[in-house]
Amino acid sequence: MKKTIIDVGTNSVRMLIAEKKDGNEWETLDKRLNSTRLGEGMSDNAVILDSARKRTKMAVEEFIDISKKQNSENIFIYGTSIMRDAQNGKDFSDEIKKSTGIPVTVLSGKDEAYYSYIGASGNSSAVTAVVDVGGGSTEICVGLGAEVDCRYSFNLGCVRDSCAFDMTTARGIGELKKHCFSLFKSADSIASVKRWIAVGGTATSMASILLEMEIYDSEKIQGCILKQEDVQRLSKELSRMSHEERCALKGIPEERADIIVAGSVIIDSLMEYFALSEFIVSDKDLLEGLLEADILKHKENE
Repeated sequence: MKKTIIDVGTNSVRMLIAEKKDGNEWETLDKRLNSTRLGEGMSDNAVILDSARKRTKMAVEEFIDISKKQNSENIFIYGTSIMRDAQNGKDFSDEIKKSTGIPVTVLSGKDEAYYSYIGASGNSSAVTAVVDVGGGSTEICVGLGAEVDCRYSFNLGCVRDSCAFDMTTARGIGELKKHCFSLFKSADSIASVKRWIAVGGTATSMASILLEMEIYDSEKIQGCILKQEDVQRLSKELSRMSHEERCALKGIPEERADIIVAGSVIIDSLMEYFALSEFIVSDKDLLEGLLEADILKHKENE
């Protein structure tokens, strides 16, 4: 059986096509991303702009077409932060359903945290925290194996905070760090967790920059270690660069160059707040989690 997961995020639309093999394991057949910036101009009173709606709907329709050409008819569409928060988020969900015939399931922040954890943790034998810094929100989920202890979702994201704070000044960066610290206080109880995995475009892009990747290689990203000193240094370097200089860096897609500073500040702030020496970076995340959740349900019913 083939299955397609489409994630309509604040910064990008992503697609994963997978096939279930013997033993209920999933094999990835295709994985793609289109940076449509649905959260363009995002603020606390977010409204999805018409131009962003058109770009994103076209990307969703394209991914559905690709899925059907690969004989994947079990297609599921999920929405995250911008779809939760935008005043016209439901209108856009309805628009996608009308266009494609497929309903959009809008995940809560805590559900997003859970599925990112399931996708990245790999049933770890050690207590693990998975952090997903996205375009509109940041999720943290702590658990042991398939058992989840706690889940958090914060309105912090590389698109949201590039709009809310001036990332071209030291003052704006300092204000974002203070904002991060104030939100992380609600998660003080997880400060003792030692094993952390980072997922999402900011984390994978920072790893890709440090590895000087000209072409993104998910196998090299998977399991890559981000040291605190490297994150801090890179965050400072990125903030001092012009947009053109960031675009010229190996490892960073041009469409992420304008939001990578805010994303790196969030990751740097999290590492500082929780006194983390390193992150493990995972290319597997929410998309794989939504597939693995199907396996977990099967095992629970055995």
